Amino acid sequence: MNAGFVCAAEMLPVPRAAGLTAEQIAGERCVWCGVPASMELGARISPLGGTLQRWEPRACRSCAGREAERVYGLHITTCARCSHRDYCPDREALARLAGERAQ
Repeated sequence: MNAGFVCAAEMLPVPRAAGLTAEQIAGERCVWCGVPASMELGARISPLGGTLQRWEPRACRSCAGREAERVYGLHITTCARCSHRDYCPDREALARLAGERAQ
């Protein structure tokens, strides 16, 4: 699989929706720091108001990059492909997203 087909932002875990503000749940603000959001993280399903609901979290570039760095570090130590030094599209996508933070 080509790393271009993997969406690293969708691999990032997000905070529980129950602990977020209405603006963060609506995708107007970063789910981590609360500043205006510019990056989509993909649709999620979470319990909200007593029922499962679809929501579309978003993040600022800085927080998404920081989280991608953290997930990348976990990924390379647990992925069978990465531990055998094989090509891993998930690793490549996470590294690319983490690198965007610096730009």
